[in-house]
Amino acid sequence: MNLIDRYVLRESVPPFLFGLFLYAGLAVVSVTIPRLQWIVGTPVLELAGWLALQLPQALVQTLPIALVLAVLLSLGRFAGEHELLAMQAGGIPLRRVAMTFVALGALSAAVALGLNEWVLPRTNAQVAEVYWQLTTGRSGLFRLARQNLAVDDFTLHFERTEKGGNAMAGVRIERWEGEVVTLLRADLAEFRGTDLVLSGYRIDSLDLAALDLPVSDPSLALASLIRVRNVPANGEAELTVTTSYSQEDLVARFSGGGFEDSRSISDLRRDANNEFSSDDDRRKARVLLHRKLAEPFTNLALLLVAVPLSLMYARTRGVAFGLSLAVTLLWYLFFTFGQLFAQTGALPVWLGAWGGNIVFTVLGLGLLARRTR
Repeated sequence: MNLIDRYVLRESVPPFLFGLFLYAGLAVVSVTIPRLQWIVGTPVLELAGWLALQLPQALVQTLPIALVLAVLLSLGRFAGEHELLAMQAGGIPLRRVAMTFVALGALSAAVALGLNEWVLPRTNAQVAEVYWQLTTGRSGLFRLARQNLAVDDFTLHFERTEKGGNAMAGVRIERWEGEVVTLLRADLAEFRGTDLVLSGYRIDSLDLAALDLPVSDPSLALASLIRVRNVPANGEAELTVTTSYSQEDLVARFSGGGFEDSRSISDLRRDANNEFSSDDDRRKARVLLHRKLAEPFTNLALLLVAVPLSLMYARTRGVAFGLSLAVTLLWYLFFTFGQLFAQTGALPVWLGAWGGNIVFTVLGLGLLARRTR
């Protein structure tokens, strides 16, 4: 890192950090206000912990906005105070100065990608679970009762919760392979990590193709239908079903409340190709997958727009702030409507997620070409 790099970073990192914490804080506040009536009276430390869990998601969403603000303020000041002319007179081309911002954008993209894959799956799952703990005093598992939950390659259903809301009672697991359905019923089930441990269970495997066989005795038809019946002699025997979900993951995905999805990029890639899921669930997984892949590259797409705008117009702080808000609003509209149209099928999934990045990349390259003519 030479003198120019250190100087550019010294001027751009402070506004970048200022914008990052400002916009991330606003993002957290915006998702907290609709739930304010439910969390009033929560102990301050517990509330602060819950808000802190939302910061990683807010950082992913606001990194590109903070980067735009930093570029407009710092590079705009360089241009307004003729420092860029001085650098060019000293033999330092404009592209050399811009490369420092590109490096900052690439670092932001890498951080966002890492957060999406390794951090957000944990924090987003905890956000939903902690919220239900704070507002109801029990796990959000109760919100899932009497739903049919698509978990990996089977459907999970339970009637109610017990043991303080951390155990499921009246459990039914259903898995199809062609015309053969395996029904696993249990009195009680609890999560231990990503293992679902069932007690008081029995297993029936039914071959529905046997219904087409011509038989005169109904008892023979039933015997043909039931392929496997397993009822353990010990009523306290346990059966462990390994899943890709923890209790927190399940609550985050199915409990409602408008919480962010807790699946990682790897999880979404698996769910997008899960033949046991419905078409709607697979499409939702594809939309989220492309969104999580596109979000990091938004840093570079918006950077391409911010650099020429800062050179052409952002000569004062007021103008820089105004331009950053305009760019942010335009990007937000592309992002929001792209997701909406992709989810409803009005746009291809990839275009709904990547359309904004494509538009801003083309716009930025066009502005750069105009600036350098």
